Amino acid sequence: MKAMIRRLAPMLLAVGAFALLPATMAQAQSAPPGDAMQRTEPPVNDQRGQAPTPPPADTTVPASFVDLDRNGDNKISRDEAALDARLAANFAMHDHDGDGALSLAEYQAGDGKRGGDK
Repeated sequence: MKAMIRRLAPMLLAVGAFALLPATMAQAQSAPPGDAMQRTEPPVNDQRGQAPTPPPADTTVPASFVDLDRNGDNKISRDEAALDARLAANFAMHDHDGDGALSLAEYQAGDGKRGGDK
């Protein structure tokens, strides 16, 4: 009987080792314990809940004459033109009569020329 146990012992050990092999492999493939935790902060590039970023200034629609004429005097002064960076940069070019303000006609005449278009 002892002889039979001595012959079967290595075989039983081999079968036991093969039985445990899938469990050993599963542990080796799992992520480390630190990575298994659920994230509580949003990813860095998460944009939910934030205001949308405005498009670059060169692609925005120019402000209307009424929007720029804040005091309602039917003229756009240099101070009022400052609300539109492109108009402010080219103000003198649009002020044909040189009175320091843009009339509706002057504004409309230069409407397509603002923003460096020539």
